[in-house]
Amino acid sequence: MSVNLDVLKNLSLFFFASNADELFVAYLALAHDNPAPSVDDWSAVEFSFNHLFVGPRALLAPPYASIYLDGDEARLMGASSEKMRYLYEMLGLTSPWLNKIPDDHIALELDALWQMESAMLQVHSPQLRELHDYLLNHLQSWVPKFTARIHAVDDVHPAILYVSDRLNMVLLLQESATAENAA
Repeated sequence: MSVNLDVLKNLSLFFFASNADELFVAYLALAHDNPAPSVDDWSAVEFSFNHLFVGPRALLAPPYASIYLDGDEARLMGASSEKMRYLYEMLGLTSPWLNKIPDDHIALELDALWQMESAMLQVHSPQLRELHDYLLNHLQSWVPKFTARIHAVDDVHPAILYVSDRLNMVLLLQESATAENAA
């Protein structure tokens, strides 16, 4: 794998964050190996994060695959969410937020990818590789739409734009690594 596992883990932690302190920790870890905008006010990052991904108002960039993939049927806990729950079950994973956060939340999907990448360093399993490639293709089918929505919103904090760009970069690197492994 050409992507640092810590980057996947820290992207997942960033999108799982529930307050400014958790955003700070994940951001600092992401910026460890890649220059990032400095942040003076983490409450401003938290406000922007909540405005985009949490609410209480309508989400400007919902972090759920079903919104971007399920077409006219787009709704939370849609077909994409069900497919992800099934994938997690096949991997022996269960969301700690089962029935609280839809299974197709970006943080859960990144966490599953991180866990699969970690496992593939330990064991050679064609079945695990197949599930990994399925999840990677799934992420690549919706994350660019998700990050485009982030960039389309006015006044998004630069720290969140940085994380959004980092997420796209990771998926591009993963795509290249997968193509190299297939060749």
